[in-house]
Amino acid sequence: MKQAGEMEWTDGAGKALTKLGQVIHKQEMARADRNGDTYSDPQLLIQDLVTGTTVVLNTQAHSGGKTDGHGYRRCPDVRQRIPHKVPPGLQVGILLDMLVKMIVPSDAPPEKVGPLAEAAYNRIAEAMVEAQEKCIDTDKELAKHWKDEYAKHKQAIEIVVQNIKDMTWTTRAGDTLVKLEAIPIGMATLDATELVEAKLDAFKNQQQ
Repeated sequence: MKQAGEMEWTDGAGKALTKLGQVIHKQEMARADRNGDTYSDPQLLIQDLVTGTTVVLNTQAHSGGKTDGHGYRRCPDVRQRIPHKVPPGLQVGILLDMLVKMIVPSDAPPEKVGPLAEAAYNRIAEAMVEAQEKCIDTDKELAKHWKDEYAKHKQAIEIVVQNIKDMTWTTRAGDTLVKLEAIPIGMATLDATELVEAKLDAFKNQQQ
């Protein structure tokens, strides 16, 4: 594949192939066996008609491995248990509501609730900015210190949430693995007779 990156391609060729690949992959997933492995050996001829760059994609010669000697393998879907996750936006909303209620006394006069709440909002916002700046600081030790010192409650809350809410079962798509090589062709020639014969063979195989 590295050689293909050193060849001359028309601008946009990579994006175009990516789009085409997404369409083809979607079709593959629609007909995929969700409960078993799928193996195949794609053989593709890719040519840039502007620059003349041509490569052939074939299975890289090997035996065994994750693709079991093939060029492509799609693994079966995986059923897994994952911790219940509370959306970050909901977490922030709940925490802010609880913090402000703790800071602003419930028996405070109406004329004081507004200023007190505003002061609480400002302090929380300042703390968030400070925390963010320290978390992304180039000094890794400083960031680690901040997380250990001030972000320790997050894990404790997540543990409590897990005790309340059961683990969630979910199914994710199986992994797709490829073992292909891109072979550059200096001057591509295509025998029309061989192409017709290849199409006939493919049609016969589909009928069987």
